[in-house]
Amino acid sequence: MTTDQTKQLIEQLEMKISSFQYVLAYRNIFVISFFSSGEILDHNYPSHENATQLDHFGFLIGQDNLAAIKALIKTSVSGSDGWKFFNRDLKLHLFRVNQNLWHIEVGSQEEESDNHNPNPDFAKFYSLTETLTEFREWQDSGEIDEVLERIRSQHLPQIRQVKATISDPILIMCLDLIEGIVASAVNDNGDIDTSLYALLTPSEVQVAKFIKVGMSTKEIAQSLSVASKTVENHRNSLRSKLGITNKGINLRNYLISLSS
Repeated sequence: MTTDQTKQLIEQLEMKISSFQYVLAYRNIFVISFFSSGEILDHNYPSHENATQLDHFGFLIGQDNLAAIKALIKTSVSGSDGWKFFNRDLKLHLFRVNQNLWHIEVGSQEEESDNHNPNPDFAKFYSLTETLTEFREWQDSGEIDEVLERIRSQHLPQIRQVKATISDPILIMCLDLIEGIVASAVNDNGDIDTSLYALLTPSEVQVAKFIKVGMSTKEIAQSLSVASKTVENHRNSLRSKLGITNKGINLRNYLISLSS
């Protein structure tokens, strides 16, 4: 194929894409293709030609839906039928194209021929917004003790109550992680055997709590604002102080066994 033929083919493809995008936009159907990193591959939403990240479409997707989608992206589930979300009068249909590529279709609910109601599990999950917001912002509050007491007595039980009433496996997984992190952060002992405190430094105790709830080295490093290498050093120190010489022993399972 010559250079001119290649150029002509590219121009034809660009015209076809523009034509499809125009028809979809005319019918109020917007398509967003993006990578697991959140980077936009392509979309047909008018006035946002320069959008580069999925976050730029938070107004269209909805912040709660955006948070749920980001949680899904971190999993390996395929979801052959996709996932449906609702934002005001809009219906969103999310598909996983492959391991790294995702696709969202956004359209008006009025145009649907059948009646689809929002997943009730998502409504229950969103009821925790105030709980999660207060936990996220508690460090900026001037009344730390009062906030922590509310989290212990009100919010943590609410998280557990909601988790017990939902069936969506992705939301249950998310709430398991949230519950573990919240419990570890607000409980002085963090469900770790108190006898360990004579052996561990405060930093090692915090890392041990995060390991118990299933956080990765990278996630722990981000939470503590330290380098991943620092977390790895804490992991090695934990193994040494706990006498775990067999590399085949899982550190998280061992920590859990100490408090069971």
